[in-house]
Amino acid sequence: MIIAVKENKNSYDAKNTDYDGLWKNLIEELFQEFMEFFAPDLYPEIDFEKGTDFQNIELFQFVINSKKGRKYSDKLVKVMLKNGEEKYVFIHIEVQAIGEQIFAERMFKYFYRIYDQYNHPIYSIALLTDANHQSYEDTFRYSFYGTELTYAYNIYRFYGKDKEKLKKSDNPFALAVLAGIYVSKNTGKAKKDHEERFQFKQQLISLVFEKYSHRETYLSALLYFIDYILQIPSELQEKLYESLPIAQNEKEEGKIMGMEKLRDTPTFGRLFREIEEEATKKG
Repeated sequence: MIIAVKENKNSYDAKNTDYDGLWKNLIEELFQEFMEFFAPDLYPEIDFEKGTDFQNIELFQFVINSKKGRKYSDKLVKVMLKNGEEKYVFIHIEVQAIGEQIFAERMFKYFYRIYDQYNHPIYSIALLTDANHQSYEDTFRYSFYGTELTYAYNIYRFYGKDKEKLKKSDNPFALAVLAGIYVSKNTGKAKKDHEERFQFKQQLISLVFEKYSHRETYLSALLYFIDYILQIPSELQEKLYESLPIAQNEKEEGKIMGMEKLRDTPTFGRLFREIEEEATKKG
């Protein structure tokens, strides 16, 4: 079940955007594409036809207690491999801004708690979404008088990614990463930069329609993600709405009405309401 990340569509405040929840929503909805993009080494070995099972990581209460104010737990997913064995792999996913030492320690704590609970192989990956920081930690080390431990995990850094290459990718997560990079580099800018955010959001939405107008699942998931993660003031929201390709084409109305997920979004929710009002008038 996908949990909708609801934002107050009547106000603009980028500080209140639940970036963590938006990412984890997208990961759950397009998990196979996530693995293909972020974990290309493990991806070919997974038997996606056997389905995926998102586990309740809230069993690990120490994690929740260490993240005061956060509503969303991290993703723990059970999959089966293609080798024919009744063997599971647990994939632990974190979305984190900067990979600091304390974060590396927490990744290790996740690992040993999950391993102790399930005693199965674990593939851990952290998305380091801060595009401004080059430094990161991908290893936890412990040493005390001959007792030593080294724990390494996979990471994907937004820092230094080739934006043109991302635009050309066929994987929907490439556009999500583009949005994430922009947010990371532009959070906290002055109001004069809202026009720049509007232009970027407009271009990204157009790119989504261009690449995935024939893939409703991708289209719905990405439009929802982009509409919330790149929030803009109401006056620019109006301008964005008027420029939407789908709002200019009556033949596309059926498509947008089929994407129930978008009903409460800042931009596309209005389109839902206008189409429904028009239908009511026509009887």
